[in-house]
Amino acid sequence: MCCFPAGFIKTSARDALKWRVEVKYASARRPRCNRYFDEWIPVFSMKPGRNDPCSCGSGQKYKKCCGAVIPIAPAAAPVAAAQRECGTCTACCDGWMAGTIHGHEMKPGVPCHFVREGCCSIYEQRPQSPCRNFVCGWAAQDSPFPESFRPDRLGVIIVRIKWRDQMAYLLRSAGRDPDGDLLEWMQRFSRQTGRPFFYEMAGEKLGFGPPGFQQDMLLRAQRGESMW
Repeated sequence: MCCFPAGFIKTSARDALKWRVEVKYASARRPRCNRYFDEWIPVFSMKPGRNDPCSCGSGQKYKKCCGAVIPIAPAAAPVAAAQRECGTCTACCDGWMAGTIHGHEMKPGVPCHFVREGCCSIYEQRPQSPCRNFVCGWAAQDSPFPESFRPDRLGVIIVRIKWRDQMAYLLRSAGRDPDGDLLEWMQRFSRQTGRPFFYEMAGEKLGFGPPGFQQDMLLRAQRGESMW
């Protein structure tokens, strides 16, 4: 698949041509302008004096009409997105992932030894690997995924990983394989962002991403290597 829909460039070019035509016709009616996106920036203009009649034809003085001073309020500082809480979700500890925690093995079918009553009993003392190194795509502070993608509700864990030093995702079963709706959502997201993702269906390892990602996966297959 391509990073963007095939029609994206064509649509942009058509819009750019439309804008150029609009500028051409507008230039016959008003001072020459440069257009950047949807903003007109005058190249030259004759500004009336503060006490002159306003050029808009309102009959008011320029300073009382189009030349009125509008106070500018400082922009509010951006508010950082709150990180989601795991709550009662322990999908990453329920045996769908593999690792060893303080000498206790966790693997498919064997949950973490330290899960107690729907939560981690050693959360503050959990080890760096694998616990702290694990990044849940849903719970991450800048998560692009909807609330309904919480792993215990979705039945799939979305794990943040890296491909060529950029963000990628691994869809890991937490009770079921990704269904058609989830894959459609992820494919649309991948086209919009260029971020690839890996997933497994009926034991077969698959992936979806831009052309460079496809080429990497093809080379892996030719070398007999696993996709992930």
